[in-house]
Amino acid sequence: MGEAVTKIATWVDTATEEEARTLDRGMWEMASSEQADGTFVAQAEGPAPENGEFWYDALNRIKDDADQRYAMARRHLPLPAAWREMAVALRLKIRKARKEKVGYEDHLRELHHLASMSSYAGYGYIQRVPYARLSTLNLSYDRIGCDRLELLGPTDRKWMRELWGEPRDHSTAAELYGEMLANDIMRVKAEEKQERDERMEKLFGNLHREIEEERAAASEPPPPKRRGILGWLFGR
Repeated sequence: MGEAVTKIATWVDTATEEEARTLDRGMWEMASSEQADGTFVAQAEGPAPENGEFWYDALNRIKDDADQRYAMARRHLPLPAAWREMAVALRLKIRKARKEKVGYEDHLRELHHLASMSSYAGYGYIQRVPYARLSTLNLSYDRIGCDRLELLGPTDRKWMRELWGEPRDHSTAAELYGEMLANDIMRVKAEEKQERDERMEKLFGNLHREIEEERAAASEPPPPKRRGILGWLFGR
């Protein structure tokens, strides 16, 4: 038997492919539930709520607090909106530091790394790549540059050139690690096929069981009629 997979709360906690897969399935796999009127509704759990509220609605309540905005968005990576919201939070910190004339290079370097990681793959694949592997790739400024990183804006690139100069090249994580990405895409497609097959097998297995139960019930002889008092007395 294989080892049990530890329950992981967020994508940034994933260290293995199986952890990333389990987290993704738990979020998006459809589950059916019976309603009060007897009908069945299929729905996925979706992203984890924040204190019972949809995460993006909760984030809008604290969007002026850069630290809270950053932390909440990070919990919901790699959703596309979460990458953008983390970038916005980092820009707020950078602008505050520039206004106060204090150092901000650490925030800018994190913004660059965030943009570099997000360029590895779109949602549909990246959520099944463990964060621990993706976060340790060599995505330095001199190697990947900034002009082709879609998460960055013109001002971000201007700040980076001011601090670090012109990079040697401009690329994306998808290009720099093309072979690894191709293997990940092939793996994810195989996993999704397996999951579809499992769902179909479960669906038809349940359907077959229900049909057999109905057939068995129909083939059973009806229960004998109970004799009334006159039946007992006169043998009828």
